[in-house]
Amino acid sequence: MQLFWTPASPFTRKVVIAAKELGLWQRIDVKPTTWPLDWGYATVPFTAGLAAANPVARIPTLITDDGVALGDSTLICQHLNSLATDTRVIPTDGGQWPMWALYAVADGLLEAQVAMRAEMLRPDAIRSAGFLQKQQDRIRRCFDHIEEHAVELSVPGGSLPNLAQITAGIACGYQDWRDWLADFRPGRPALSNWYGEFSQRPAMRETEPSDTPEA
Repeated sequence: MQLFWTPASPFTRKVVIAAKELGLWQRIDVKPTTWPLDWGYATVPFTAGLAAANPVARIPTLITDDGVALGDSTLICQHLNSLATDTRVIPTDGGQWPMWALYAVADGLLEAQVAMRAEMLRPDAIRSAGFLQKQQDRIRRCFDHIEEHAVELSVPGGSLPNLAQITAGIACGYQDWRDWLADFRPGRPALSNWYGEFSQRPAMRETEPSDTPEA
């Protein structure tokens, strides 16, 4: 398998953590990508092969062993989950729907964080304060919801985290990494305590974000 990758993307981090937790990381050939800083509001040159594989030209994009290009982190994680032979990050029983419900909130939180990042990269003259506030409000609501559902974040001993738990952890980590994002911890003690422990998982520690090369 081949993965178009960047160290800054929380969606790429989701795929990498899922692969590591499932024991599939060694089967993936990483293809680093570069992104000029105007990627958020203009068409930029793409890393060779990315747009040909995925015309949406977004990361992560995974090329499966069968040559199928999966250009969405949720799809990629579903594919990786299907390759697992033992424990999985996506449940197959009736418990999957509460997991997917929490996942949708955590994934929407990532979308709001990345939307803010793209807007912050715009020149001051075309940056929208209203758009930034809209994303901040969405981020706050999502973190509040995850706090209210913190009991669902607990990972039983000997089990792998599910995809909602992985995504919630990544959202917390991204909020910490970008210094212009507010601290998620005040007023959310359960989430704060959970993340303090979850962030120490090897797959989390090995995938801490860093800025993507521009060229």
